[in-house]
Amino acid sequence: MTPAEQALRPATSIVVAGYGALTSGILPHLAALPDTRVALTSRHLTRAPHPAVRLVSPAEITTRRPDLILGCFENDARNRDFWTQGHLTAAITEHHPACLDLSTISPKRAEQWHQEITDLGGLPWECPVTGSRPGARAGTLAAFLHAPAPHETAERALTAFTRNRYRFTAPGNPARFKLIFNAWGAVLLYAAGEFARRLPSQLGADYPEAARIVTTDGWMAALAAQKLHRISERSYEDPDFAVRHMIKDLDYARDLLGDLPLLTAALDAFTEAETHHGPYADFTAVADTRGTP
Repeated sequence: MTPAEQALRPATSIVVAGYGALTSGILPHLAALPDTRVALTSRHLTRAPHPAVRLVSPAEITTRRPDLILGCFENDARNRDFWTQGHLTAAITEHHPACLDLSTISPKRAEQWHQEITDLGGLPWECPVTGSRPGARAGTLAAFLHAPAPHETAERALTAFTRNRYRFTAPGNPARFKLIFNAWGAVLLYAAGEFARRLPSQLGADYPEAARIVTTDGWMAALAAQKLHRISERSYEDPDFAVRHMIKDLDYARDLLGDLPLLTAALDAFTEAETHHGPYADFTAVADTRGTP
């Protein structure tokens, strides 16, 4: 393609919906894509958080002629509210974009969403991710994907902010996997907190050596290396992943899996952590549900 042809080539258009811990990290990676215009629509922001990203209202999405609409929402209700509003359905019907949803939602809602987007003429890419805020900022999220057909822009966007992409064959299976994955991790974190809190009280001056061991050696090292410093310092502000989101995920997981004792115990502990530290505390606050040493 000649320089003149490149100049005439329309830029790829991506619209991002929802601004939170994940999308704040993802936006710079999308904005850095060549020949790409990125816009953000948000209920709360009054100015764009990145100089290369334009803040738009839902009514402006159609005028952006989106090739890709990327959404990330806190629960089923917010997911439904966004994707079924009139401005969105008009944009999907007119421009037939890929619709990439990163939300952790229920399998039932995921399957409904696939049907809704397909009926409008869009291409649904169900894609919950893991890695929290650090992974989003580093561009190393892991994606759990079901896509009924390829889409070049969706693939380019995912490649920009994910390191690994795992493909599932059925609608709703990424949601099912993500809920089990998160519930499993929540139980491990709850247990880690119960024992991590006891290392300093039991070992006294030898705690630094104990912390070095658990963060560098043995099968627990990956978890401890990421979370022990927050637990030991009671550093639950500025969340990588908020307690309230974990409670929602565990509620959905219990609907999927039933009242498993470990799942219920973890859900109770995270609920106590929310009561003690607030809904936007980092989820490591599960280690300090009553302010005990």
